Amino acid sequence: MVHRNERNRIVRSGRAQRAVAATFAVSLLVTGLLTAGCGGQSDSTESRSKDVSCTVAKVRHEEIPEMVTATGSLQADKSIMVSTRMMGWVRRIHVVEGQAVTQGEPLVDIDATDLKAKQAQAEAGIAEAEAVLANAAQMASRFERLYAEKSVSKQQLDDVLTGRDRAAAGVKMAKAALAEVKVHLSYLNITAPADGVVARKMVEEGDMANPGMPLISLEQTGRVKVVAHLGEKDVSEVQVGDLARINISSLANATYEATVSRVIPSANPGSRTYDVETYLDNSNGRLRSGMFARVSIPVGSRRAVLVPDDAIIRRGQLTGVWVVGSEDRIGLRWVRLGRPQGTDVEVLSGLEGNETIVLSSEQPIVEGDRAVR
Repeated sequence: MVHRNERNRIVRSGRAQRAVAATFAVSLLVTGLLTAGCGGQSDSTESRSKDVSCTVAKVRHEEIPEMVTATGSLQADKSIMVSTRMMGWVRRIHVVEGQAVTQGEPLVDIDATDLKAKQAQAEAGIAEAEAVLANAAQMASRFERLYAEKSVSKQQLDDVLTGRDRAAAGVKMAKAALAEVKVHLSYLNITAPADGVVARKMVEEGDMANPGMPLISLEQTGRVKVVAHLGEKDVSEVQVGDLARINISSLANATYEATVSRVIPSANPGSRTYDVETYLDNSNGRLRSGMFARVSIPVGSRRAVLVPDDAIIRRGQLTGVWVVGSEDRIGLRWVRLGRPQGTDVEVLSGLEGNETIVLSSEQPIVEGDRAVR
């Protein structure tokens, strides 16, 4: 019995030793595979780097203009709001939006039925007053002859002459009443007060027009006004006569230069901004009221880091440059850009100003490639 138990113990011990040996062998195998895998990846990474023929340049420090920027909009040089002084129904509108009109051209007709009746009454009043005056004049002539013959008294002659003068005054009053009616009639046939373009109609045929009510908006667009809004910190830097650079973002190739014409000294109550006005020629009619404008005005200079725009790498909203480092290894450096400066662009952060960057390469660059100049 003892020998059997001893034999069983020896068997179990041998099995345990074989299990430990097998586990150790598996561990060695896994370690060898991991080591081989890591060594292979390193070799693969090393093999991917290559020599790339590049054109390189040093990042530059230069003095650039210090700019004050503002947003604004275009307005017509002159805007005329046409209205009426009379009440009445709009009978006819002669123009449409966008139509060019000349001074005196008909715009709107308002119903004149009531005034036509008053005109007829005034004309009849003139006829009556003139008839009374003619009769009074004949009587005055007769009394003057009678007075010369001493057939009537001086008092009687004076009364007749007074009646003639009153009749003459009645004619003048009747004519003045007719003139007033004609003036009112002129307010009903509304014409263009100046040359311009119809920007907007505020009424339609059949609407009721009231005194002072806007009917037609006219604009003179041969020259447009750019009104930009500057903040409190910037307005003191801008003076009349400064050269402004104006960009109309909604139009292609629409960048202009113009001098500052006015700086409004009081702030807009709502925005607390100050209006700066410049003028642009619009003889070709390309610019329209309400277009968005971005205005830049130089107010000094400052030192900045510049790189050629062609060297910028753009990936979505990110921007960067290829920087040549130690041992001519190339690495991608993300940067934050400022305003364009001709063919260059300002770098606000990401470069110190002493780096060498890649301008162009004969083949695509991968991180870690070596620059061959």
